[in-house]
Amino acid sequence: MDKKSVNIGVIGCGTVGLSFIKNLISKKKIIKEKTGIEINILKVFDKVKSKINPFKNLSALSAEEIIKDKNIDIVVELIGGTDFAYEFCMKAIENGKSVVTANKALLSKYGIDLFKKAKEKNVYLGFEASVAGAIPIIKSLKESFVGNKITKILGILNGTTNYILSEMYYKEIDFEKGIEAAKKLGYAEANPSLDIKGYDTAHKILILSYISSGKLFSIDDIYVEGIDRIKIIDVKFASEFGYRIKLLGICKKEKNQIEIRVHPVLLPKTHLLSLVEGVNNAVYVEGDLIGKSLFYGEGAGGNAAGSSVISDVVDISKKIVSKNFVEENFVPDENIFLKPFDEIETKYYFRFTAIDKPGVLAKISKILGDNSISILSVIQKQDNPKKAVPIIMLTHKAKEKNVKKAIKEIDKLDVIKNSTITIRLEEELM
Repeated sequence: MDKKSVNIGVIGCGTVGLSFIKNLISKKKIIKEKTGIEINILKVFDKVKSKINPFKNLSALSAEEIIKDKNIDIVVELIGGTDFAYEFCMKAIENGKSVVTANKALLSKYGIDLFKKAKEKNVYLGFEASVAGAIPIIKSLKESFVGNKITKILGILNGTTNYILSEMYYKEIDFEKGIEAAKKLGYAEANPSLDIKGYDTAHKILILSYISSGKLFSIDDIYVEGIDRIKIIDVKFASEFGYRIKLLGICKKEKNQIEIRVHPVLLPKTHLLSLVEGVNNAVYVEGDLIGKSLFYGEGAGGNAAGSSVISDVVDISKKIVSKNFVEENFVPDENIFLKPFDEIETKYYFRFTAIDKPGVLAKISKILGDNSISILSVIQKQDNPKKAVPIIMLTHKAKEKNVKKAIKEIDKLDVIKNSTITIRLEEELM
C-alpha cells in the first residue's frame, strides 16, 4: 500500500516552534482533507524542558534522537543561531531526512553547503519562513516567477525597525523611545542590535538575492547600515521634502553586476513601500515578464512564521508521498558580479551640524562641487549664530565614493560640529 502519511520531528519550541506544533495538530484533519496526506508530529525536543510541557507525550531526550529516528521523514529546525542549527540540519540530511527551517542566519551563512548536501541525498530543504514571515515571497521567486529575469528586489524585511520608524513618524518621538515602545509590545528583543543595525535584514536580502541570481554572497561583502543614527529631526525634514524613512534590503541587477545593500532610505510618500506601517513587511519585485509586483503582510510572530513552516512541511510531504524526487536548483549566473558599494549612484540626503555664520554654506557647497555632487534643495530654518544648527540638503545623483570623500572633507571643517548624517534616496515609483 502506498504511503499516505508523513512523520515530523521538531527541534526547538520557541515562539515559532510552539505556534507551528499547535497549529499543525489543530489543522491536521483539514490538511488531510485537502491533500490526502496525514502529517504526524512524532517527536519534539527543546533544551529547555519546560517548553515541551504542553507536548510531554511527544518529548524526545535529544535532538540526536529525532535526527536518527528512522520513522521521521522531515526534521523541522527552529532553534535559531548558526552552529548548532547547521550541525542538526546537516546530520538530518545525511540521515536521509528533509529539513524545514526558519533560520535566515543559518541559510545566509551555510545555505550552499546545505542545498548541495540535500541534492546529494535526494531530500528537500524548505525555508519559506526564513524571510518575511507569512509572505510567500520565496515560493513566488522559486515557482511563480521562475520564468522571469528578476532585476530588482526592495524589501522592508524587519518588523522591529519598521515599527520604530513608524512610531517616530506618527508620534514624533525619538529613536530611544521608539525602541522602548517596541520592547514593551514584544516587537523588539531585550538586545535588539541585530534588528536596528540592519543585520537581520541583510540575512534576508542575501537569501532573496540567492534565489534570484543563484549566487550566495557573504554578509561581509555587502554594505550594511542600521537605523541607530536616525534622529527625529531627520524624520521631520524628510517629511518636509515629501519622503518617509524606511530600512530597506536592496538587490538590483543590471547587465553583469548585482547590487546588494542594506541601509535606511528616503522613499517618496507616494511609493507603496512608504505606506507599510508598524511590524508589517513588504517586498517589491521587478521582473522582465511580471513587470512590478508587491507582496505585503505580517513579517514576524509565531503564527505568521508558523504558517510558512506548515506550508513547507505540506509541500515537502506531497513530494515524499509522490516518491519521485523533484530536483530544485538555484543555477548561478557565472557572469554576475557584486557591484562595489563605492560605485553605486543615487541621490542623497545630508544633515550637517554647522556654526551659523556667513560663508558656511559656501564652504560646504564648494567641497561638494569639487567632488561632482550637485545640490538639489537646501533647508536651514534655525537662526542662531552662537550655536550649531542643522543644514539639510538633497542632492542630484552622485557616486558613493565621491560622497564619502566629500563628507570626510566637510566634517574636518572647523564650522562643522558633529558627524554628517547621510541617507540615500530610492525614487523609482511603482
